[in-house]
Amino acid sequence: MTLVCLLGRHGSGKSTIGADLVPHGFQHTSVGVLRRLAKASQFPVDVPAALMMAMRRERAGSPMSALTAQKLVDHAAASPKAVLDGFPSSVEHLALLPAHTVFCVVWTPAKLRLQRLKHRSDTTKRVWTPGLHSEREATLPVLLWTLRRTRRCIFVSNSSTPRDAVIKMLEKLGAT
Repeated sequence: MTLVCLLGRHGSGKSTIGADLVPHGFQHTSVGVLRRLAKASQFPVDVPAALMMAMRRERAGSPMSALTAQKLVDHAAASPKAVLDGFPSSVEHLALLPAHTVFCVVWTPAKLRLQRLKHRSDTTKRVWTPGLHSEREATLPVLLWTLRRTRRCIFVSNSSTPRDAVIKMLEKLGAT
């Protein structure tokens, strides 16, 4: 099984990269999308109901509970090639993941991230408030510090186009 976890700040392009991995045989699961669907009582048929019920109880912008995280990891493990975007959201989640998990940190310049977030806010129901505190983003530095010392961690610049970032990531994974 190949499991890739995409990490990065809001607007870095994690979901776009995850979706771009689907044609390469990956099952893409976005934590943010699952949370929004669960809150709207929309349960996809390919996602276990127990996971969706657990996601429904989670608070957006907060690190996920260990129980919900385990359900998410179990769901991803059912696929031979899976990508989770927006996970893990805390150091405690690392123990739930297989040892061979690849962590991909998606970096995007602040100006570009903010442009993306504003565009998303203007064109979707996902409102972005600049400067609003995000617990998930607050935990990101400690998570990345831990990952760099304990696990396989790849850094991908997403400052040009997501397609370029996907190609670079696949090359680093040896999956091209």
